[in-house]
Amino acid sequence: MEMRRRGENPFDEPTRKLKSSDPEKIASLAGATWEPGDVGGRLLLPVLGGTFEVAWPDITVDGPPLTASFSMKLLSLIYLCTTEGTLPSRRWIAYRELPGGRFYEPVVQRSIEAPLAQAYAFDTTHFASAAQRLGGNSLSLGDVSCSIPMFPNVLLAFIVWRGDEEFPARAQVLFDSCDIRHLSAFDLRMGAQEISSRLINIGTELYGG
Repeated sequence: MEMRRRGENPFDEPTRKLKSSDPEKIASLAGATWEPGDVGGRLLLPVLGGTFEVAWPDITVDGPPLTASFSMKLLSLIYLCTTEGTLPSRRWIAYRELPGGRFYEPVVQRSIEAPLAQAYAFDTTHFASAAQRLGGNSLSLGDVSCSIPMFPNVLLAFIVWRGDEEFPARAQVLFDSCDIRHLSAFDLRMGAQEISSRLINIGTELYGG
């Protein structure tokens, strides 16, 4: 997308682009559903186990309280603007393997992986339940892991290794090799942090903490 203008609301650029686009074509590429109305219509986009509703022609976004944060609403519009329609390859890569990802890998470790490892350091009992609330499916990686579709074509994997007396707990987020065809490395990092925070918060809720 074009560079955002100085002082502009981050929603303005994707909103401009979507207003001049064919919503039915976008829905087909994005794995969404287009429902035309008398004037405009709405696009229903699966997001983290729920559904966001994007109204046309105003381009307003609404979704479930669990997932409809400022960041996820923004990412949903960016995704609709940029997706190429490529399906996930299910080949996992680290953040550093994404174009432009190597420089920001320490940020991913500090803001996404370390908090997740700390939250599930010694008890991963509720990890799978937390992931399922976000549309996740179990994987056979680490001590516990899941794949979570941020959007229909954007798949992430979250892995936790429990800690013990010898080794500290650790976590890792991996990305489908085709994710970069739909979102930039920066956007993927923002989305991964949103998901990690939700995995932690839901786990805390299930623990009763």
